[in-house]
Amino acid sequence: MILQKINYFEHESEPNYWRVRDVNLGSVNLIVGLNATGKTRLMNIISNLTKILTKKVKTQGCWELEFKNLDNNEIYEYKLNIVKNVVVKETITQNGNELLKREEDKGALYSFREKKLIEIFPPKNELTLSVRRDRVEFPFFEELINWSENFYGYTFTGTRPNEVTIPNTPAALLENLNTVPYLLVEALKDPHIRESIIKDFCEVGYPIKDIKITSGLIPNAPPGLRLVELQETDLSCLTNQLFMSQGMFRAFSLIVIIEYILKMNKYCTVAIDDLGEGLDYERAAKITNLLFKKIVGSKIQLIVTSNDRFLINAANVRYLNILERQGHVVDSFNYLNSKEKFEEFETMGLNVFDFFSGKMYKENKHEKS
Repeated sequence: MILQKINYFEHESEPNYWRVRDVNLGSVNLIVGLNATGKTRLMNIISNLTKILTKKVKTQGCWELEFKNLDNNEIYEYKLNIVKNVVVKETITQNGNELLKREEDKGALYSFREKKLIEIFPPKNELTLSVRRDRVEFPFFEELINWSENFYGYTFTGTRPNEVTIPNTPAALLENLNTVPYLLVEALKDPHIRESIIKDFCEVGYPIKDIKITSGLIPNAPPGLRLVELQETDLSCLTNQLFMSQGMFRAFSLIVIIEYILKMNKYCTVAIDDLGEGLDYERAAKITNLLFKKIVGSKIQLIVTSNDRFLINAANVRYLNILERQGHVVDSFNYLNSKEKFEEFETMGLNVFDFFSGKMYKENKHEKS
């Protein structure tokens, strides 16, 4: 299942009110906008929802979402409004058919076992799917939970070669890019993954011929600390991750994680904030091209943010979601809600960045409510 559409607001009628409108998503997505427009906030809106659904955090906000099951093309709409830890409203429809209608501590829930809506009285501070989960009776809850459990969010700028996260569970291997030395232990068991990582890293502009993991002792390091070592083609010595540039290590870590997730061969969403930060323009463009090429046709939905012009130029214009903020409101311009302007631009032969920087997408834009 993939996320197709987002509308969101929080703190309505308060000074810190914030709204994001009309974000349409496909299999590959590049979120762009000027600094302080709302790119990272949008990523957090999506990430926070996954944490609410998996009961990792409790926060407030109002989400209006549309999902699509890629196996059967069923469309799910999920609306959730949480204010001060109270579930004010929660609804689910499947292809327009009402499955859940709930306000605070009362509502109706469709039972696939009884083939009808049944009355429910959930606690005000809990999602219905948290207290009424049943794979047979309420299978639509499993769709949402499965999506949230297979969401992987990464911050490109938060990855540094001198910071290592030691995962304490198998699931934690994919929590952030700093777990890569431990993920590699698993990934390199497959010779095909090793070959793909080496090939991809060379394609991005970092020629290497081998990958190793070292557990050598480092002063004051925790027991079992592992580090990546690369054999660069023009060096006779190994390059330890502690001596890699931030850009080099970030690019390597991302390639490893993407290869590993592709090998898992399951539907999931991968979100990457500030892709290309720390890379020179040529490598930023190359890693973008590589990612998009590998994701297209896979089971991964990719959501990337950036304002790097070279990275933007490496993308198909139809992948763009262009964010613009006016005060407390962020609007999104994308192929689905500005189709005429996007298609007109495709005939001009200009760089994609020209479309973004010249605001050509705004003319004749449909009115927003």
